[in-house]
Amino acid sequence: MMAQVTRRKFLACSAAAGAAAGWARFGGQPVQAAEPLVRGTPAADKLGWRVGFSAYTFRGLTLFEALDKIAAVGLRYTELFAWQKLSPQHADAKPGPALSKTLRQDLKKKASDLGIQMIACYTGLDSPDAAKAFFEFAADMGFQALVSEPPEGVLDAIEKLTEEYKIDLALHNHPKPSHYWNPETGLKALEGRSPRMGFCCDTGHWCRCGLEPVPVLKQLGARVKTFHLKDLDDFGVPGARDVIWGQGKGRIAEILAEVKRQGLKPYFGIEWERTADSEPALHAEAVAFLEKTAQKLVAGS
Repeated sequence: MMAQVTRRKFLACSAAAGAAAGWARFGGQPVQAAEPLVRGTPAADKLGWRVGFSAYTFRGLTLFEALDKIAAVGLRYTELFAWQKLSPQHADAKPGPALSKTLRQDLKKKASDLGIQMIACYTGLDSPDAAKAFFEFAADMGFQALVSEPPEGVLDAIEKLTEEYKIDLALHNHPKPSHYWNPETGLKALEGRSPRMGFCCDTGHWCRCGLEPVPVLKQLGARVKTFHLKDLDDFGVPGARDVIWGQGKGRIAEILAEVKRQGLKPYFGIEWERTADSEPALHAEAVAFLEKTAQKLVAGS
């Protein structure tokens, strides 16, 4: 089982923790903190890293509810996914091209009121027309990247759209047998293409496939755009499950050191697959580990 998240343990390890009014057991009922649990990530900021959430972490909730959870942790960025219900009042609406102008404004206001930047969205891009529609939506919403696993035959159209809209494509890797599980497939597909086309590095899926993250990052280099950063309870095991960053075999510290060595400035998203909802304190502890590691990397510069 996962280690219990306690107030004493978190405050002892976190240089970024803020005052909290209440704490909850893993799997328990949500407890809202009076203030965000994380009071910034100054060391990560110095390295040019942005730290946030994949909204998929809270896929059992609506997007509006997920944004509340992200704000409770205290992070300022998120990557949406296109099939999440928008809100309890608009459960039939989803963040995509079909979203009405009114609901787009409501979503923008919700995120802005919470101090959260919607930096990217995971979606299909299965055809040139679908890609065009989603890039138009992304531009309206202010996204900086679209995360996807499009067919290689659509990449020519997507490349033109990245330049037209100034929005990046980040190829995502699901585990084998998905098309892009092997980074060499994506590298070959992007060879000679715009620098706006790169990778969303799902480190957990690399580990599940037995791929060591550091050598993969050396291969990808400047093509790295974003991360679905995961720590796992085992390596090379397809069914390995999430644990808090730094507590498993997902090579988190080594990944961060390699990113710093290359001088990359990506977006790191917490993507928690173990449950469809989880408590803010669980993820605040993960952020504390990243911040502590970043402090060491800054000091060693």
